[in-house]
Amino acid sequence: MPHSNEVLSIRHLRKAQTDISHLTKPDMEPSLDQLRKNYERFDDNKLTRIATEEAAGLRPEAVDLLKQVIKERGLSGSIIKGIDAQLQEVDDRILSEYAELLRGLPCPLCKSTDEKLNATMTGSVISFIIMTNYQKELKVACPNCLDKANDRAMIKSALFGWWGFPWGIIRTPQALLLNNKMKKQNRLSEPNDLFNAFVLGKIGRLEANRNNPTELQEIIEHIR
Repeated sequence: MPHSNEVLSIRHLRKAQTDISHLTKPDMEPSLDQLRKNYERFDDNKLTRIATEEAAGLRPEAVDLLKQVIKERGLSGSIIKGIDAQLQEVDDRILSEYAELLRGLPCPLCKSTDEKLNATMTGSVISFIIMTNYQKELKVACPNCLDKANDRAMIKSALFGWWGFPWGIIRTPQALLLNNKMKKQNRLSEPNDLFNAFVLGKIGRLEANRNNPTELQEIIEHIR
């Protein structure tokens, strides 16, 4: 059994977010009858998305109902496995197993399989007089493509980021520092922290599609 300080509980992480939201929102949970009507109204794609991406945020009786509706529709049993994966305690071994499902896929940008995939965060700034736009974007790709993404973001920010007052001269150095910091993690032999965080948030989809390379590729090509 892993030590408690080595275990990441997805349920506990999501519960913390739910507890915070309850500070500003009234506690008005729908009844099970209302939930069933909602689930039955959703098409298979939406029901699958809720099951594989949002199950950790549902109360236990809502999870049981969701599983029941999935069975009634005759949907794949892998979807229920995806639900269970989100509710399990995830230690380093389990997280590494899910990470490897993605790391060996072709790079979504250059399609190369020469190096294992990792993740980076790009930061780019565009300014015009009093308007400044600072955009951060998560990318999963091979180390070469990650480096190029950070380089492009730095060049873009250096050329177009400064020309706004006051935020242009504040955000541009922040973006340059961010990209430089992220580049240092692009070529780690192990999954970097950003990649592990991405995997942790996708465990339901990964489990549901572990034997479906096309869907796994979709996860890294269309990040949301």
